[in-house]
Amino acid sequence: MVWCIADSANEGICPLALTDWLVGRHNELVQVVNTSMGYPPRKVSSRLLGQHDVINFDEGALMRFLRSRCVTYGVGGKLNFDFKQMEHHLGRELSRPEITMELRGFQWLGDNVLGNSELKSVINQKDLMPDTIERLKAEMNSPSLGNLCLQKVQMSVSFILKSGGGLSTEQAGEMLLSNYLQTILAESPDSLPSATARAQVHLWHIDSFVKVLRQIINKDPLESVDPRYKAELPKELQDALIAAKPHIPEVLIEVLGTFAESTLTETFLADSSPMMDVLDPVMEGSDLTRADMNAVSENLPAGLLMKHWGAVYNLLKQS
Repeated sequence: MVWCIADSANEGICPLALTDWLVGRHNELVQVVNTSMGYPPRKVSSRLLGQHDVINFDEGALMRFLRSRCVTYGVGGKLNFDFKQMEHHLGRELSRPEITMELRGFQWLGDNVLGNSELKSVINQKDLMPDTIERLKAEMNSPSLGNLCLQKVQMSVSFILKSGGGLSTEQAGEMLLSNYLQTILAESPDSLPSATARAQVHLWHIDSFVKVLRQIINKDPLESVDPRYKAELPKELQDALIAAKPHIPEVLIEVLGTFAESTLTETFLADSSPMMDVLDPVMEGSDLTRADMNAVSENLPAGLLMKHWGAVYNLLKQS
């Protein structure tokens, strides 16, 4: 399917080039016909193009008209052809407006929809209430949930902008986003991972909802971590970690951040305990492969303590 979507990059270049070529051939023929018939030039945007604006004529149609309207029998059965009438008929059939290409860029899932003025032109937007925002943040308290929800929202926005979503623009904003996902996009009832989102977010809240989701996704996992787990690294440990960084799998960063956000907000783990004593069982319960866990164990500098957890996360996250 991706090879059929005209776009200015990647696979989309091929259907875009084919579309440009077809439009070029159409316009060349139209210009010749209009000049020969003395018709004034006309143009139509590709966004408003209809079937009546394009040429749909072939040899079969020409021969049918020729036999039925342009042939008469003369003396002795001689065939007479009215080529003038056939020429006028061709002129009428091939006289169409020139096409002006105006292709709106295809909005891929994951494209930014923040502040989408196009959406506002379809559905007037309103802000969510502060207490609703707080409940949304409490129920979707991890970047993964926020990202999952954002994908559903972006899918809805893309469909609304491309097709109008089958909505009456007068009452569109009143519809719950969860109902739109179910009835129009055939998503499951729990496609939004938040009870508050399912019950409180209407289509006129989409822009405000996206802002909340962006805040959740970009949230610093160390924001609520107790300060005793965010001590600075000594110079020698910092240098050792920088040297080992190329050999440590990047997936460890997500494991460190997730554990910090979910567990290190409390202080029941001693900050003077060796970091690997806690990290080993954490990795066992994660999606890390055995090879990744071995790479961490072999390359993470000795001497790291639990109080260095936040500093290790920040240093590894730096590009």
